[in-house]
Amino acid sequence: MRNAKRLLALTVALASVMSFAACGKNDSSTAGASSVAGVDLESSQVQNIVDAASSALTGGESEVEKLENPTVQWISHYDINPADGKVEDPAIALFRETYGGEIEWVQTDWNSRYTKLASLVSADTSPDMFPADDMDAFPMGAIKQMFQPIDSALDLSEDIWADQQEAIDKFSFAGGHYVAVIETQPNLICLYNTETIDEMGLDQPADLYWNGEWTWEVFYDYCVKFNDPENDKYALDGFWWWDGLTQTTGLSYIDIVDGKVVSNVGDPLIEEAQNFVYDLTKAGSAFPRHLNNWATRGPTDSGSIGLGSGLTLFIPVGPYEIEDTLANTEDLGSIPDGEVMFVPLPAMNEDAETYMPSRVNGYCLVTGAKNPEGYAAFMRCKKICATDESIRQIGIDTLTNDYGWTEEMLEMREECYRLSQEKPVFEFYNAISQDMTSVFGQLATGTSVTNGEQKTWAELREANMATVDYFVDDINSKFQK
Repeated sequence: MRNAKRLLALTVALASVMSFAACGKNDSSTAGASSVAGVDLESSQVQNIVDAASSALTGGESEVEKLENPTVQWISHYDINPADGKVEDPAIALFRETYGGEIEWVQTDWNSRYTKLASLVSADTSPDMFPADDMDAFPMGAIKQMFQPIDSALDLSEDIWADQQEAIDKFSFAGGHYVAVIETQPNLICLYNTETIDEMGLDQPADLYWNGEWTWEVFYDYCVKFNDPENDKYALDGFWWWDGLTQTTGLSYIDIVDGKVVSNVGDPLIEEAQNFVYDLTKAGSAFPRHLNNWATRGPTDSGSIGLGSGLTLFIPVGPYEIEDTLANTEDLGSIPDGEVMFVPLPAMNEDAETYMPSRVNGYCLVTGAKNPEGYAAFMRCKKICATDESIRQIGIDTLTNDYGWTEEMLEMREECYRLSQEKPVFEFYNAISQDMTSVFGQLATGTSVTNGEQKTWAELREANMATVDYFVDDINSKFQK
C-alpha cells in the first residue's frame, strides 16, 4: 500500500507553490501592506520562465503583443505581488516580461471585501479581478451581478484549460462560466509536530497514511492520549477542523451538482462525521476558545504556537501555513530539522477512500472591469505556469531552498495535490447568501463548541434543516433562470 500510494503521488504533476502561498496566513483575516519586501526572481529564472512559456503563449506566432493597458487591478484582502519575504510568483514575472503587465492591488480587508467591491462596481470604477479561492464568490457573486462571465475574455476550449474543465463547469450559471480555475488545491491538511508524536511513543501519522492505516479511529485515539486539560494540552486547534473532518466523508454540507445547489445536511454520512466531531469535543480534544475570547491559541488564526510548544497535537489548516518563510513558520517547530510534517485528514476507516477538502485557485472577472484583455493575459500566464513542469520546479526549489522543506514534505505535498485533483470535496455554504452563512455559523460548529452549549447533530439538524432547505430552494430559483 505504501509504495502504491507513493507511485500514484509521483504520477501527477507538481502543483504550483506560488498560487497558494500568495494568500498567506491572512487568508481568512484582515491583511495590510507588508513592511517587509518580497523576493524577486533572478533574471536567469525569469528568462527560463519566458522561454518555457513562449510557444504556449504565442500559439506559433513570432511574439506576443504588449497590452495597450498594462495594469490589471486586483481587489482582495491580500496582495499577490511579492511581499513579506516571499518569492515572486512566476506568473507575475511572465506577465511583466511578456505583456509588459503589472498587477495593482486594490486593498481591502476580509470583512469589507464585498461591500467595497459593490461600491466600486456601482460607481463604474470596477477593478478587474477578484479571488475565487475562498469559495464564497460563486454563485452569490454571479447572481448579484458583481462578476461577469469569463467566456468573452478567455477561450476555454484552449488545450491549457482541459485539465480543469470539470471544475470550470462547476462554476457556471445561465450559460456562462464565472471562474478561471487554474488548479484545484488542498484546502485543509493536518499539521503536526514529529517530536510531539515521538514523545508520545506513537507511530508518525505520515507512516500510517502511506500504510493505509490513517483512520478516524486512530485519529481519535491519538487525540484522547494527548489531551491533558490540567496542563493546557488540547489535541485540536484552529477554526476549520470540524469542517475538514466532515468533508472526509466525501460530502460537503452544500454542493453544486449538475448546475444545481444541493444540501447534504440530511445525509447519514454527515451525521456520522458530526457525531465523530461531537465525541472528539466531549473527550476534551478542542482548544477552549470560549476562554480565549473565541480565538485560537496565540496570535494566528491557526493556533500555530501550540504546535511548536507541544500544547497542540493537530492543526487542520491550508498548506499556506507552511509554504512560507522560516521566520513565519518557526512557531510550528523547525521545518529544516524535520519537526513539522503533515498528512491528509484521516479516512473514515481502512476500507474508505481518502478525500481531500479542497478549493480552487481561480479568478473572477469583475462586472464592469476596465481591462478584460489584461485579465485574460494574466490568466493564461497563471495557467501556463501551473502546468509547465520546468516552471513548476521553480516553486519546488523555493520550498526546499528558501522555506526549508524536507523530501518527506515534498512527497506528501504531491500526494495531497493528487487527492485534490482526484478526490476533491468543495464546500459552498459560504457562497449562497449571508443568511446561509449565518445559519452554518451555528449548524457547522454546534457539535464542537466548548462553552457548555454543545449540541448533538440530531438537535442541530432538527433546528436548522428546514431553513437550509428554504435557502437552497431560493438560490436554485435564481440559479436556474
